[in-house]
Amino acid sequence: MFGLPVIIVAIAIGFAVAAGLLAVSLTPSKSDVTKRLEELEGLRFAPGQSRTQAFEKLFNQEQRGKLQQQLYEAGWYTVTPAKIGARIVALAIFGFTLGICLAAYFHSTDLIFLAGIGLLTAMGAYAPLSQLKMAIKKRKILIQKALPDLLDMLASTVQAGLAFNAALASAQEVAVGPLGEEIKAVLSEVRLGRSRADALKSMANRVRQEQLATTVTAIVQAERLGSNLSTVLEELAEEVRNRRMIRAEEIANLMPTKMVLPMAMFMLPALFVTIFGGVVAEVMTHNQ
Repeated sequence: MFGLPVIIVAIAIGFAVAAGLLAVSLTPSKSDVTKRLEELEGLRFAPGQSRTQAFEKLFNQEQRGKLQQQLYEAGWYTVTPAKIGARIVALAIFGFTLGICLAAYFHSTDLIFLAGIGLLTAMGAYAPLSQLKMAIKKRKILIQKALPDLLDMLASTVQAGLAFNAALASAQEVAVGPLGEEIKAVLSEVRLGRSRADALKSMANRVRQEQLATTVTAIVQAERLGSNLSTVLEELAEEVRNRRMIRAEEIANLMPTKMVLPMAMFMLPALFVTIFGGVVAEVMTHNQ
């Protein structure tokens, strides 16, 4: 059995290591577009070896590729898989140290506390991945909501006689949130010399939102075939709105099914108490 001073020192070291790793993992890295812009402007960029590079070994090649794609979908362009690995290790250490701290506080080392330490460690390790998944879901919803208004504005500006690049530049000043950030990235890549079609496809591959991917495909094909771009944009905006309405109706139709379990757990017991509570009380009174 370790003495109390040893446990206190171990807890302090654990929290310090977790805090240090978390601080390093939260340091933003430069995105690929920023690096290329700096190179074109004559600024030197030395890749160097990141302090969190060793944590990439937590994932194999396939997992790193999948994690990198998820980071793109979440819009975390300044975060690398190595930084996510550092966060996993840091929060796992934090959870483990917190469990040790609670066990020392209650002076208990039984099986329940050991299971609690393991649970806190697992929860800490999973927290960064859970946060990443929630960020992906939230970002795709925001892009879906902003897409129809963006398409309406693009259609209006193109119909007014602006070129599509100029229309995108005007739209990115008005568009807010993740979609506006992606439009800015597209324009930055076009300034780097990339073709507009490739820049739009790259945006679709990064975001991987179904309606945005459909929109990009339609725009690229319309330009290639020489179709009226303003008409295509108006039709796309209407289609996106219709899909959003259909999705809302599908969610509304699922509500009765989702309400069955809460009703069975909360409403029915209260209803039974209201109906039979008085009868049971009266019977118990007469039996005494």
